[in-house]
Amino acid sequence: MTWVSLVWRNLLRRPARTALTTAGVSLGVGLIVALLSLSAGVKRTAGELIHVGRSDFGVFQSDVSDFSRSLLPESMARRVATISGVAETARLKLFATQVRGQSSFFVFGLRPEEFVWRRLVLIQGRRPSRGSEALLGDRGARRLGLGPGDELAVAHGKRFPIVGIYHSGNVFEDSGAVLPLGIVERLAKRPGEITTVAVALRPGLRARTVAARVESRFPGTVAVYEPGQAIKVDTSSRLIVDTGWIISLLALIVGGIGVTNTMAMSVVERIREIGILRAVGWRTWRIAMLIVGEAIGISLLALGIGLGLGVLAAKQFSEHTSTSGLVQPDFTAGVFAWGLAFALGVAVIGAAYPTWRAVRLTPVEALRRE
Repeated sequence: MTWVSLVWRNLLRRPARTALTTAGVSLGVGLIVALLSLSAGVKRTAGELIHVGRSDFGVFQSDVSDFSRSLLPESMARRVATISGVAETARLKLFATQVRGQSSFFVFGLRPEEFVWRRLVLIQGRRPSRGSEALLGDRGARRLGLGPGDELAVAHGKRFPIVGIYHSGNVFEDSGAVLPLGIVERLAKRPGEITTVAVALRPGLRARTVAARVESRFPGTVAVYEPGQAIKVDTSSRLIVDTGWIISLLALIVGGIGVTNTMAMSVVERIREIGILRAVGWRTWRIAMLIVGEAIGISLLALGIGLGLGVLAAKQFSEHTSTSGLVQPDFTAGVFAWGLAFALGVAVIGAAYPTWRAVRLTPVEALRRE
């Protein structure tokens, strides 16, 4: 009998108990995966949004539920441009709408004379000559199956002829469409208000330094120059991260207690068996490895289930909350590594006491037990 089959047979002695313990640990793994994938998604989206038009940083209203809900007066762009170190500014309005059955398609409101619009590379068609004409990003065009000559139908039954396809090098921007700023403000029913001010710096200056000047000049704003700062703007993400880590710690403790209980009961029920194994020559380290192996077996089962639950939970959250479409979960290798670390951590915590108890048993003492 192989080591794996021995561990598996022992786990199946009490299938209901093993299943319940596995379910508890899998919930903790799922929470970790969902939390970290959403956090990674926030940082990825922030990194793309703050560098729209290859800007050095973006200025947002602080403490809003998500990036798209930031509201700044248009006039702020001119005032930011006067700060030392700022070369250019551009106004940007982000509007989420439904296009061809796809929820949360993003339309960018820009002004043609500002640098974000000027840096769009036209790869098909022509630039708009009238205010009601739209440009479509190359990724968005492929996803929607649209091109020059077609119409972009957005909220409230509004239709805009597509006259060109652009590429900016920014995945977020290339997945959407561009319309004149005034039109997007009217679509959003927020005339004179923008989402962010994109800032381009003078050569040789650090984004951190100039961003600090902007925040000092305009209290209530956040100048985001790196994705890790996204949490300063997006209160939903901050709540996810803060609450999630607390719940994850509790899940680790509860999962460890569950595995401890299961393995302790298993040791109590198999005292004579352990005594026999010791009597036939098993060393204490082999007994310890058997108990730890069973705990790891439970955690690996929970890992497989928990990864699936975490992926499903993260996708459901992103699709049915106010962040829908703006923040998509990012399932990186690091996210799954943390899930694995959580599962193994539960196994180690849960196996510690039962293993200590099992290796302290002498063969004679174990064989005397009924």
